[in-house]
Amino acid sequence: MKAIDFVVRDGAGGLERGTVSSDARSYVITAETGQEISLNLRQTDLQGQVRSGNDLVITLADGRVITIDNFFDGGANPNRLFVSSDGYLNEVTLVDQGTGELYAQFGPTEQWGKWSPSDDLIYLGGTEVANVGADNEVSMLGAPLLGGLLGGGAGVAAAVVGGAGVIAGVGGGSGGDGAPGPVAPFVDDPDSNTNIGGDDTAPHAITVTGGGAPGDAVLIMIGDAQVETSIGDDGTFEAIFEGDNFPADGIYETIVVVTTATGDETLDGPGYHIDTTPPDVAVSSGTDSVGDFFNAAAFEDGVLLTGTGEAGATLSLTISGVTQTTVIDADGKWSALWANGTLDAGEYTSGVTIVAADAFGNTTTITDTVVIDTVSNVTIDTENVETDGIVNADEREDGVTLTGTAQAGSSVLVTFGTGSHQATVDANGNWSADFAMSEIPTGELAATVTAVATDSFGNTSTASGEVDIDTLVRDFGFTGTTGGADGVINIAEAASGFTMTGTTEPGATVSVTMNGFTHQATVAANGTWSADFAASEIPTGEQTVVMSATATDIAGNTETITQNVIVDRDAGVLTIDSPIEGDDIVSAAEASDGVILTGTTNPGATVTVTMGGFTHEVLANPSGQWAANFAASEVAPGDYIANILATTVDSAGNPLNATSSVRVDTRVDNLSIDTGAVGGGDNILNAAERLAGGGVQITGTTEVGSTSVIVDLGGQQVNAAVDAAGNWTAVFSAAQLARGTYEAPITVTATDHVGNVDSVSGTIQVDTEVVPFSMTETGGGADDFANAAEAATGIDLGGQVEAGSTVVVNFDGTDHAASVDAAGNWSLTIPPVAIRPGTYAAAISVTATDAAGNVATINDTLGIDTEAPEGPVIASYTRDGDGIRGISTEMSEDDLGVYQVTDAGAVNAINALQADIPVLGETAFQFNSEVPDGSHLVITATDDAGNSSGTYVVLDDEAAATQVTLDASALGSFNIETLDLSFAEEGNLTIDAATLLALSSNTNELQINGGADDTVTISDAVAAGSEVRDGQTYTIYTLGDEGTLIIDDNVNVVI
Repeated sequence: MKAIDFVVRDGAGGLERGTVSSDARSYVITAETGQEISLNLRQTDLQGQVRSGNDLVITLADGRVITIDNFFDGGANPNRLFVSSDGYLNEVTLVDQGTGELYAQFGPTEQWGKWSPSDDLIYLGGTEVANVGADNEVSMLGAPLLGGLLGGGAGVAAAVVGGAGVIAGVGGGSGGDGAPGPVAPFVDDPDSNTNIGGDDTAPHAITVTGGGAPGDAVLIMIGDAQVETSIGDDGTFEAIFEGDNFPADGIYETIVVVTTATGDETLDGPGYHIDTTPPDVAVSSGTDSVGDFFNAAAFEDGVLLTGTGEAGATLSLTISGVTQTTVIDADGKWSALWANGTLDAGEYTSGVTIVAADAFGNTTTITDTVVIDTVSNVTIDTENVETDGIVNADEREDGVTLTGTAQAGSSVLVTFGTGSHQATVDANGNWSADFAMSEIPTGELAATVTAVATDSFGNTSTASGEVDIDTLVRDFGFTGTTGGADGVINIAEAASGFTMTGTTEPGATVSVTMNGFTHQATVAANGTWSADFAASEIPTGEQTVVMSATATDIAGNTETITQNVIVDRDAGVLTIDSPIEGDDIVSAAEASDGVILTGTTNPGATVTVTMGGFTHEVLANPSGQWAANFAASEVAPGDYIANILATTVDSAGNPLNATSSVRVDTRVDNLSIDTGAVGGGDNILNAAERLAGGGVQITGTTEVGSTSVIVDLGGQQVNAAVDAAGNWTAVFSAAQLARGTYEAPITVTATDHVGNVDSVSGTIQVDTEVVPFSMTETGGGADDFANAAEAATGIDLGGQVEAGSTVVVNFDGTDHAASVDAAGNWSLTIPPVAIRPGTYAAAISVTATDAAGNVATINDTLGIDTEAPEGPVIASYTRDGDGIRGISTEMSEDDLGVYQVTDAGAVNAINALQADIPVLGETAFQFNSEVPDGSHLVITATDDAGNSSGTYVVLDDEAAATQVTLDASALGSFNIETLDLSFAEEGNLTIDAATLLALSSNTNELQINGGADDTVTISDAVAAGSEVRDGQTYTIYTLGDEGTLIIDDNVNVVI
């Protein structure tokens, strides 16, 4: 590998040079914006280009990699890339193929073209001039690039080889005396080696340059070619080998002989490797030109081409757009494989292009054709075998021809039944094969046919099908019989005709013939068939005829079967004698000893006689007389017409029937009791009904003309009156019916006009009382008094009453309906609005009416006391330190209680020692523990009825002013009706309507006691007058819709 020079020129013309050493596997050139970068390379030296970000990565043919950093980061002023060699400068245009790979296109540049070796100065696209200086390295560019770097000063000698400038240094100066010395001859680039060849269109040429003393003769030899010239006045020479004088292919060293004043001097010149001959390439296998093709079997292994050619040449082979590359081996052989799946299977030809390129760029292109045939086909036409696709018995006898299609030129082997035959195949691929009768199966089956076709390329294909074989009528026969179980058609059977049935194979047709009549049978999808024959088509009398049936299946096969039909349509004789029992009426007496029926029929025949649901079988005597005895138990009592039926059946099953009837009258008809009319139609006789109307009437019906009806009611008998329509009536006095609640039995006995006696029974309900009836809940509780709290929730009354009764309670003059459950429990809640306030005895009257209409009453009274006692009056309290030790109240007959209201609003009972002080008229309470300051008291009074009222006492909390808070939720259960501010200093109370109403359930009034230092605030209150209580004047205020405040006049009121 040789070193590679490069030059980078910026937009201002500044140059930077560098060299990629021969032993460097990779090298990095850093680019900026708007630069021109030229590499001393040929086009063929570039193997591939890739863009990596903004970098350009170039891979050379020898494997070295040159990376130009930031090459693609030029923006609006992009960088440019050139390659230069042999005096030519080409710009490289890079095309992105979308895969990351870049395709390089080359073209000459306008600024740098081929230069003349005789020019000393080269212009750079404008007026800039650069002097070429000496350089001991091979330059990739002309003088314009070198001049800017080296500057001027030295003499110039140049030799041009194939247009590539080679610059070498020359000696100068003079001898010791200053005179100029002799000029030594030289050859430019004597150590260089140049490859020449390839497919360039320009003629190949070699230029050898050098220098020496002007006028010296020069002989330049390359192989067998030589050029004679002389050194010019400028001290240089040039020899050009071209055209017919261009050397033949080979490896050469240039020999230069210079004839100087002192003699010939032989110099070594540059070396050349010349190869302008395209490489050899040929195909050995795999193409049409050598008679090869690829069938399905070969195609499985891929498409393989082989051949010969110039060792080392690179091959590019393309089939159907798919390219494979390879290198011809040292033995001059090559192969290329398109693996299975790379190329399409099918039946086609495709051109193949093979391009061989040697190391010098010489190329050879040949074309050929690849033949691919992986397709073979064969078909069997089974649908049209024997026209309808079915081989029947007749068609089998003369053999069967099978047909189908295959590729033209194919051979076809057909297997069917027991035979295999090579088919005859015409030019269009239509084939046919004949099979003899002996090779064709019999019966009803689907016979397999197989055809194997082999085409001209050796591809095989197989087709299979089925040919329907049907040479018989399957499953044909009679399944039906005529004449029932005995096989004889009798009269009854003939009257409705008959249906003959059978089976055959599905799809067949069947015709049936009997007695000269023929019918096409109806054949179901499953092969069952039926044919109907009318009664008129069946022979008369007694005879046997032949029935025949013929079936034809869908394949055209036929079969006929026969069956005998036996007919017996003769009738016999059967009668019933009359009249029966002399008058055709069976009375009760006649029925008591049974009934005998008689008649005539065929001698020896069995006769079945039925009367009234009873049947007897009798045998006729030789004269044809028969008699049937029916016992008394078989003659049902009553008044009805008994139908008689006599039947017999002859040996052929022909039935004979005879009918008659007789009247049976053994009972009293229409005998009944109308118990529903008793008690006003409800079958219940209550107390009022028992006494009303002068007695109780029982009614019913009997048979018209009956002579007697006797009615027994609970052991009391009366003769009923019977009218002409058979209606009877029996009347019983009140004395004949006992009081109470019970079920009374009734028995009615009637005798009709023929003396038949019958009885019916029934019952009536007697209910003259309300039982049970009581009041077990009186509403007063344990003390038989209802207080205000109890009255406020209603008063519950209840008791027991007869189930089904209604209960009405009159309470204090007002009726209330009670609820009665299914068990007879009654209950009632007297609503609070129906209870007058006050203390009194309320009258209670409970009236019950049972389901029969009986009425009973219970009377009682209930004490009412809804008046609460007056709130306790506080007489004094005893303070001790920071709390209250005790209080005293005015003495009272009521029970008193004392409670503490804590500063947190909780209300707790106070344990205290209570003692009356009669001399003071007070009751003292000594607390077990002090009630602390900040607490208040509730003192309650409860009377004997349980009514209570409370006084809320606000105690002094030792503060300048006492804020009074009323927690109605805590105080409401104490019925606060008095609030005492007298013991508090500067008590301040604010109260609204809702709080007032919640303080007591007894009343909506609150009396407030206090002094001049107390204040009550009542928003929206209205003054409503005044009154005097216990010598003290109070002002009355209404608050809200219901509340009333009675406030001590000494208390300040703020509204």
